[in-house]
Amino acid sequence: MKFKIGILALLFSFNCFAHKDKVIGKTYGNVKIYMKTGFEYSDIDKIQIVGKLSEKLSERLHYKDTIFIEYIQDYTNKYDNDLYILEFNNSNYKIIGGIKSEYTIKSNNSGLSVRIYADRINVVEILKLVEFTITNREKTNSYLTKKEIGFNRYKEQPLNSIATDDKIIDEIYSSESELIKELINERVLVKEQDNYGIEIYWKNDKFTFEYNHIHSDKQEFIFELKDYFYHKYLNVNDILIFVDKNSFYYLDGTNDEKKELIRMDNKSYSPLIIMDFGNKVLFHPFRNRNELSIFLKDKNKVISKFD
Repeated sequence: MKFKIGILALLFSFNCFAHKDKVIGKTYGNVKIYMKTGFEYSDIDKIQIVGKLSEKLSERLHYKDTIFIEYIQDYTNKYDNDLYILEFNNSNYKIIGGIKSEYTIKSNNSGLSVRIYADRINVVEILKLVEFTITNREKTNSYLTKKEIGFNRYKEQPLNSIATDDKIIDEIYSSESELIKELINERVLVKEQDNYGIEIYWKNDKFTFEYNHIHSDKQEFIFELKDYFYHKYLNVNDILIFVDKNSFYYLDGTNDEKKELIRMDNKSYSPLIIMDFGNKVLFHPFRNRNELSIFLKDKNKVISKFD
């Protein structure tokens, strides 16, 4: 009982800190990325992959001016439609303050931009948007149109904004690009370990988890999947990979058995507060103090109800 009380006290202490959005801003050659989100979602890794590969894409297409990729992640699923703005002759911030037109900053009359307001992104799809904007830059602005953005949770009036025509976006996504196929065939390091442990790579639209052995160049394959919601290292050898808010994989640095998708009941959109205690892992939602779950590593099982 004392153990349980101590753990609950630790968990409650996490709620004393106010939550702030995360802002990621990086530059890769002539490519600048900006992202705003709420937590350590995998989209933070994906937008950086987009930035690295967009630099190579622009080199191959001989485009030297600024490319600005601006991504606001709708992690609370506030809006029922995604927003994409492909724009030439404007590489300034535009949706940073919100998607209402009166919040936008004036054009800097330079470069081009790919702006995204969405729940999740796909690396290959965003690369296609970048390639399209580079190769069609002189007529890109002609595809801009008014779009109504509705709310999922509230009854306020829908927002009217400017976006690239949805049909154009769908056509871009369904198109084939030999250049992009070539570029995504390169491995991109996502998470590195200094000496040994589980590392994450991205290649050909998939995330690969490999074990890096100490004092060796050997990389041992552990697991692969196309996308995931977020991950949490318990230590360098153990990692949890959440594919959505209610299911995850547990990797322990070995590839000797099939990885099982473990399900749980989690009502929170935010990543769980996670604490590792050897063979047990405690889960606690970010905002709800009344929900507590325990993951038993040896049984691959989550317990959410306690007597």
